[in-house]
Amino acid sequence: MKDKQVDILEAATKLFSRYGYHAVGVDRIIADSGVAKMTFYKYFPSKENLIESVLERRDKHIRDTINIGVAKRRTPNTKIKAIFEWYENWFETKDFYGCMFIKASEESPDIASKIMAISKGHKLWLKDLISHLLEDCSIKSHEQMAIHVLAILDGLTVRENLFKEGVKNEMKFAWRYVEETINRKID
Repeated sequence: MKDKQVDILEAATKLFSRYGYHAVGVDRIIADSGVAKMTFYKYFPSKENLIESVLERRDKHIRDTINIGVAKRRTPNTKIKAIFEWYENWFETKDFYGCMFIKASEESPDIASKIMAISKGHKLWLKDLISHLLEDCSIKSHEQMAIHVLAILDGLTVRENLFKEGVKNEMKFAWRYVEETINRKID
């Protein structure tokens, strides 16, 4: 990837994350990335194409960093906890403004769009990862429980974005709830 293309993607990611997709125009992205308008359109023929690229890049980053955290753990239970810890660390970053995939799905309601497909793909990947780990914990209804665990994580994400008060206690409580459910093998 070219340096200018990376500059555009980084500027767009920061702006979209903070302000949303509709609120940020191409001119603002061009100004913040420091590229010429022709350079912008050379790499991204449309704003929609840019949003898709931003989401694909964000998806890859999240998958890579969560997989690294999970791989460092030995048991399925602690691997799931690593996902909760990833979220907790993310919430504490100075540039946390909520989930870009949730925002994209809200702002691009066209169910057939590539933006929606990328957003769904990200959430399905995470649900599947959690489901496989729950299956390794001998949870019979691992698919259903994974959906619930993802709903907990998404709910905490929305809460942190709304209140900006730190959900450290809520995260610990949520993890204890999930851990107790795993340990009791509740289906």
